[in-house]
Amino acid sequence: MTNGSRNNVKQLNNDYSRQVASNKHGYSERVSQVRRRRFILIVAIFGALLLFFGYQLINTRASLSQVNRQVATSQVNLKQEQRKNAKLDSQIKQLNNQDYLQKLLRSKYDYTKSGETVYSLPNDNAADVTAN
Repeated sequence: MTNGSRNNVKQLNNDYSRQVASNKHGYSERVSQVRRRRFILIVAIFGALLLFFGYQLINTRASLSQVNRQVATSQVNLKQEQRKNAKLDSQIKQLNNQDYLQKLLRSKYDYTKSGETVYSLPNDNAADVTAN
């Protein structure tokens, strides 16, 4: 077909040709409506997923910060307990030492060795045994 032969073709203006032309126009409108509905549906689903995962992300971050605070508090408590434990361990070692134990009993409870005499002075800070 040449370009000149196309110009020779004329459109018929009868009921059938008008119906075919209107069906083509109606079909394209329906296709665009279907496409528009699909687009809106896809955007709505994407938006819902975005909201859902956004909420999950924010919720997870809040939980993570709370857990981190608890871990920090627990670490501080652990260090305090470790210091306390070390102090108690040193006290246990001292109580197992006979020399320290004898000094402690003499100073705290006024125990004496056989043949030893204890004198209380007025300025002495030791507790008075007879005051009880």
